[in-house]
Amino acid sequence: MENTNKNSFLQKIFCTYKKISESNKYFTSIVTMILTLVTVLGIVIAVKSLMPSEEKVSIATNPAEEAFFNGNYNLAIEEYTKLQAEIPWPEYNMEIAEIYSIKGDYVKSNELISKVYESRNKTIDTNNREELKEKDEKITNEIVLTSFMNGENKKALEYGELFLKDNPTYKDLANTMFTVYISNNNMEKAKEILAGYSTSDSIKDLIITSRMNVLLGDWETGLKLLKDACDKNEDALAIFEGIKELSLYDKEKLISEVSKLQSKYKNENIYKIWLAEIYSLDKNTVSKSIDIINSMKNDDLNETEIFSTKFIEYTAYKNKEDSKVAISCLDEVINDNKESYIDFYIQSLYDYESGRYKEAFENAKKSILLNRNYSNIYSTLIPNIIIKDSKAEEGKFENITSYLRTALEIDLFNPEVLVNTAKYYQDIVKDSNKALEYYEIASKIDSKNPEIYYNSALIKINNQREDEGIKLLDKSIELDSSNAKYYRTLGSVYLNKGKNEKAINAIRSAYAIDEKDIINLNNAGYYYICVEGDMDRALVNFKAAYNEINENTDSKIKEIITENYNRIKTYKKDNSGGLTISQFKLIEY
Repeated sequence: MENTNKNSFLQKIFCTYKKISESNKYFTSIVTMILTLVTVLGIVIAVKSLMPSEEKVSIATNPAEEAFFNGNYNLAIEEYTKLQAEIPWPEYNMEIAEIYSIKGDYVKSNELISKVYESRNKTIDTNNREELKEKDEKITNEIVLTSFMNGENKKALEYGELFLKDNPTYKDLANTMFTVYISNNNMEKAKEILAGYSTSDSIKDLIITSRMNVLLGDWETGLKLLKDACDKNEDALAIFEGIKELSLYDKEKLISEVSKLQSKYKNENIYKIWLAEIYSLDKNTVSKSIDIINSMKNDDLNETEIFSTKFIEYTAYKNKEDSKVAISCLDEVINDNKESYIDFYIQSLYDYESGRYKEAFENAKKSILLNRNYSNIYSTLIPNIIIKDSKAEEGKFENITSYLRTALEIDLFNPEVLVNTAKYYQDIVKDSNKALEYYEIASKIDSKNPEIYYNSALIKINNQREDEGIKLLDKSIELDSSNAKYYRTLGSVYLNKGKNEKAINAIRSAYAIDEKDIINLNNAGYYYICVEGDMDRALVNFKAAYNEINENTDSKIKEIITENYNRIKTYKKDNSGGLTISQFKLIEY
C-alpha cells in the first residue's frame, strides 16, 4: 500500500513537470541549470571540508607571547601572571615589567623591575647558580635594557655594572651596556666594553665589533672586521645591514674610506659592492649605485655577490620609485626551495611589494622561526606590512609596538631601529613625548644624522616650542647644507614668527638647492603676497608650484597649492572681489 502511494505521488510530480515543460520551453533548461549549480556547490563544499585549512604561522612560544605579539597587552599580563605563579624564577614578571614600559607606565614597570631583581637574588642564593646561568643572563640583560628604555639611565648603569662583574663575557649585556655608555657620553667605558669583548669568528660578532669600532672612531679596524665577515660568504643580508648601519653613522666618511680601499684593491669586488649599496640607500645617489652594478654584470661573481648585487639593485630602484624594476630584481633572487631565513625574508619582501600583505606577514614569521635575531624584520618589514594591511582593512596598529620593542632588544645600538620606533610614535601613535625619547637616544648613537634632528624639530614646532625647533633645524643644516627641506621648514617657522627677513633668506637658500621644490615655491608665493604685497612675484611662484604637481604629490599639498594659484589669479584680476590676503595658505613643513 505504501509503495502504491509513493508511485502515485511520483506520477503526479512527473505529470505536473510535463505540463509546465510543454507550456514553457525554457523550463527544462532552467531546472537543469539549477540542478547543475547545486551539484557543483555540493562538490565545492565537500572538497573544501576535506582540505586541511592553512594554519597561521605563530612565532610565540606560549599564550602570553601570542597576546603580546597581537598587541593585546592586558591579556598578555594576565597570561604571564598565570605562568609566573607556577615557578619561583621571576622571568615572567620581567616580561610584565617590559609590557608596562611599552604602555608608558614607567612607575609600575620600575616597581616590578625592583621586585624582579630581589626575587632573582633570593633564587640564586638558594639554588645552584650555574644551573640558572642561561636564565640569569637573559633576565639581567632585560633588567638593564628596560630600565634604560624607562629613562632610568643611572639605574641602568648601576644594574649593568653590577651584572657585568658577575658575567663579563655575556655579549648581549655587553652590547646593551655599550649603548648605555654611548648614550651617557662615557666613551672610555664604551672602549672598555669593546676591549673586553670576547670575539669569535661568527659573522654576528664581527659585524657588532665592526660597528663598535666605527662608533668609537676607528674606521680602519671597523672596516677590516666587516671585510672579514664578508669573506665568510655566509649571510649576505647581515652584511647588507652592517654596511647600512655604518652609512647611518657617517655616510660621507664611509664613502671616503671605502673608496680608498677600492682604489687600493682594484681586483676586489667587495668594495665596489659596498659603494653600490651606500649609494643605493639615498634617492639622490641611486644612479651611481646602478652604474656600479651595471659595470659588474660581466664580472665573475660568486653566489653571495650575485645575491648582494641584485638586492642592492632592488634597493636602488625602490628608492628611485621604480617599483616594477625593483620587484623584478627581487624575483630573480627568490629561492623556490626555501631553506633559510633569507629565502623567506625575500619572499615576504616580494609579497609586500606586490601588495599581498597577508602572505607577506606569514612568510616574515617563517623567516623569524629560522632566525630570531635579524632585527630588520621586526623593525621595518613587519611594521610596514601591518600598516599597509591595516589601512586596507581599516584596522589598528597596536601590535607594531611589540615588534619594534623586540627589535630594540636584539639590536639596541642600531640607529635605524631607534629611528623607526620614534617615527612610529610620531606618525602613527601621535605620541610626541615618546617619539622624542627615542630620537634622543638615536642622536647619541648616530650624532651625525641630520634627519634625527629634523624630525625632532618638527615635533618641537608642533608643540609650540619653535625656538627649540629652530636650533634643531640649524643642527640639521650644519650636518647637511644640501637638503632643501631643512631650509624651507626653517623659512616657514620664521614666517609664522614674523621674522620675515630670516624667512625669505631661508626660502631663497632652499630655492638655490632645488628650484622645483613645490612646497618651497608655494611658501615663496605666500611670502610675496602676504609680506610684500607683490602680486606678480606671488603669481610666478604659485604658478611654478602648480605646474610641478604630479601623481605622487600629497593630496593636501596639491589642494593648498591649487587653491593658492586660483586665488592669486582671481586676486590679481580683481582684488576687490571679496578675496583677502589672509585666505592664502602657507605649507608649514
